Amino acid sequence: MGARQSRTGQTRTGQTSGAATREAELRAPGMTCRRIRSPLAEAPHVLRPGQFTLLLLQAGQARFETAHDSCFEAPRLIWLGDSHDARLMIGAGSRGLLLDMSPQGLARALPATAFGEELGAALHGDISFAPGAMMTRLADRLAEIDEELFTGGPASGMIAGHNLSVLLIQLWRGAKARRAHPEAASGGVMQRFEQLVGLHLRDHWTVGEYAEALGVSRDRLARAVRKAAARSPQAYLHEALHREAVELLTHSGLQVAQIGFRLGFSDPGYFNRFFTRMEGLPPARFRKRSVRRVRVSDSFAAWP
Repeated sequence: MGARQSRTGQTRTGQTSGAATREAELRAPGMTCRRIRSPLAEAPHVLRPGQFTLLLLQAGQARFETAHDSCFEAPRLIWLGDSHDARLMIGAGSRGLLLDMSPQGLARALPATAFGEELGAALHGDISFAPGAMMTRLADRLAEIDEELFTGGPASGMIAGHNLSVLLIQLWRGAKARRAHPEAASGGVMQRFEQLVGLHLRDHWTVGEYAEALGVSRDRLARAVRKAAARSPQAYLHEALHREAVELLTHSGLQVAQIGFRLGFSDPGYFNRFFTRMEGLPPARFRKRSVRRVRVSDSFAAWP
């Protein structure tokens, strides 16, 4: 599938070479945003000197290839300063958002104040931490940048720039808070639970197995998840599996049975029943409806 031109003259990439899933890649002066949608194999992302990179890893793993490899597990927010000439390897099945920017793109997003100088200095180094409760806000902010860069509506550049400024301040806040309270960086029960879910969701661990791996009782795990996410651990796991299924049905060419197997369902019938219970539609009907919506959206975006 080739790239489609938008009203702003930017391009949005469809199927990436060698992958059965699609990644939306959006370009604007000084900035590139890409959605990572469960690649079938480990996928490289080249880091160039002078370029700044932000990765919000929502599921899966990533590996930073240098003389000493560094590995990251979801959920993780990773900011790479401007001194790298290497590759960031995105693990198979990972999900997230990736934002690259030039020094000029970064400078435009920083306030022209003393605080802007402090923020810029902090962002020339590397930052990595588990975002915890910040995950939803950060993902929403990146998704807004993604959408504005592509749609090219009135003042979209200003909106994308505003969201980038807020995102960078949230990044700085999170890093500063974790330096001030290093015990929080290692995470509480919920944060460690999220990390384990990122690794073992498709293994279909039971709530008891998660509790055992965390070294806590089932009741303590349930209290932590209900406090942070307002749902039971079982509901949290089912919703995470449902999100993965929606991503694959919407953005991959895999057959429904293959998606079920990839998500750890040994019986296609069980996957169908699970998805129907969560979505209200069987997976095949959901996919057809999603395809129709994408076609309508594309036709609108192609208008002059």
